[in-house]
Amino acid sequence: MTTREADHPLLALVDWFLRPATRVALLLGAAILVSSLAAVYASHQTRSLFGELERARLEHDALLEQRGRLLLERSTFSAYGRVESLAAESLDMQVPASSDIRLVRP
Repeated sequence: MTTREADHPLLALVDWFLRPATRVALLLGAAILVSSLAAVYASHQTRSLFGELERARLEHDALLEQRGRLLLERSTFSAYGRVESLAAESLDMQVPASSDIRLVRP
């Protein structure tokens, strides 16, 4: 090789890439880059999953509140006085007189 070929920048670059220390440094740099991108991705996934969890908790709380209202409404509609008044108004039912009630013994 002549001195002119050795001074060529492309040949110097190829020579630099062929050195074992350079290859190890480039490999470690690539590993660091991949590792940092994986950390960024994991952080992003964690934040999005946490946001989804918070939305699910809010929905859970709203559903529990609605359940409480529905239980109160059910107990109101099934109250004895309400059932008796609806039976009397809608179906013309009445409470039987004590003389109309018969006890049957087994």
